[in-house]
Amino acid sequence: MCQVCEAGTAQGDRAAYLRWSSKGENGLKIENLMWLLPVVFMLHDFEEIIMMRPWFDRNAGFLRERFPRLTDRLLGHYEKLSTSSFALAVAEEFVIITAVTFLAVEQGWFAVWGGMLLGFFAHLIVHFVQFLVLRRYVPMIITSVPAAIYCIYAVNHLLTAGYTTWPALWPWALFFIAFIAVNVLLIHGLAARFEQWLRR
Repeated sequence: MCQVCEAGTAQGDRAAYLRWSSKGENGLKIENLMWLLPVVFMLHDFEEIIMMRPWFDRNAGFLRERFPRLTDRLLGHYEKLSTSSFALAVAEEFVIITAVTFLAVEQGWFAVWGGMLLGFFAHLIVHFVQFLVLRRYVPMIITSVPAAIYCIYAVNHLLTAGYTTWPALWPWALFFIAFIAVNVLLIHGLAARFEQWLRR
């Protein structure tokens, strides 16, 4: 317990840690709010796992016609991925989110967790942009709406309840946005190699 308190003090979160297991005004414990992130992530990505393959099959021609230079390489990659390979990529992301959430809950790393949450929110914004550009359904857009509402609520709760501050939050947010971008490239490379292994 003392070690955790010291970690909280290093982040300027001693006061927040003292409220660690207390309920907020709405009766929701902060640790429960934090553990909702892996759940929200998986509900969001279930839509992606279920719909990505049929969506690409139906919209490949439209994408090639609308974005000929952009989609040749991307479609070539996605068209080769089976649902199993795509699920592998999602599983890797789920493990990371769950591990960071576990450590954040145990150690009171509110700024770290909040930064990861904002990274996930940035990912949702990409889906909204895709929807606006394509002007048609894209996988993940339906679940992006409640997921975005959760993110906004959770960040607001972290700040208004005093668990962290914007100065502490933003560096971690930038870190996780960069990390997510790099990880997407790496995990899709892994998924492609996994697909090759499946087809042997």
